Amino acid sequence: MTTDTFELATEIRRRFRDGDARLPVLPEAVIEVRKIVNDAEKGAMDIARVIGSDTTFSTTVLRIANSARFKTGSYEVRNLSMAIQRLGGRRTLQLMTAISSQLHLAVKDKTLQSLLRESSKHSLLVAVAAQHLAKLVGSVDPEEAFMAGMMFDVGVSAIVCAVPEELARCSLEENHHILSQLHREMGGRLLTYWDMPNSFISLASHHGVESDDRPRESLIDLIDSVQFMLADTGHTPPFDEVPEGVDALNYPPMQRLGLNETHLAAVEIELEDGFEELQGIFSL
Repeated sequence: MTTDTFELATEIRRRFRDGDARLPVLPEAVIEVRKIVNDAEKGAMDIARVIGSDTTFSTTVLRIANSARFKTGSYEVRNLSMAIQRLGGRRTLQLMTAISSQLHLAVKDKTLQSLLRESSKHSLLVAVAAQHLAKLVGSVDPEEAFMAGMMFDVGVSAIVCAVPEELARCSLEENHHILSQLHREMGGRLLTYWDMPNSFISLASHHGVESDDRPRESLIDLIDSVQFMLADTGHTPPFDEVPEGVDALNYPPMQRLGLNETHLAAVEIELEDGFEELQGIFSL
């Protein structure tokens, strides 16, 4: 890193530490739905009233409820209340949070726009693969795996939101270096700020690194395994390093999950159709 980018990384850490960072905030609709989900006396119609006032959420929730990935019935639902009944209130809340994590920030710099699109595309790939792999291995809930794939790299958006003008003055290589170095730490801080479950905070903070303080959690191993598998098929993670020269079945996260060649082949097949479907759903 150059002196300037080193100083910028230090400044980003200072802003997050001191509470001066301009963090991405959850939309008011997500906050309201969270309150409803935690209120035993309220239900799908109350959630529908909140979501109905937001075009992005209402359109996307309907698409999700009718998608092959989340559809639990044989008929098409045409209103939000039915869609939420099909998905369930808590899953709807998680999906809204995932949608929020994919909303591109209003940055003018084209390089930063490109970085955000790159991060979002990779997250969709990871979400598809993670959900399918979770169904195969059984140690992680598939829905949790999907949400984790959508949000594990949210630190990228957090950093861009905190210092967009400063990043715009850096080269593409310097931006990648800064984001690669800081996205775990800042992702964990953002998800803490959003009051997300500890499993997601732990994932954002520790994915992609084998270290002594890495929690031995199956969700982290799942996401790391997926990133390794994606890199092997030409989808290199933009902000995490994947070890080279290591056979897939000797990669520690894969060994801990007990993965085999059948798992790898099944996920690769799923990616062909699943990613295209998700791109249509999350057309943000």
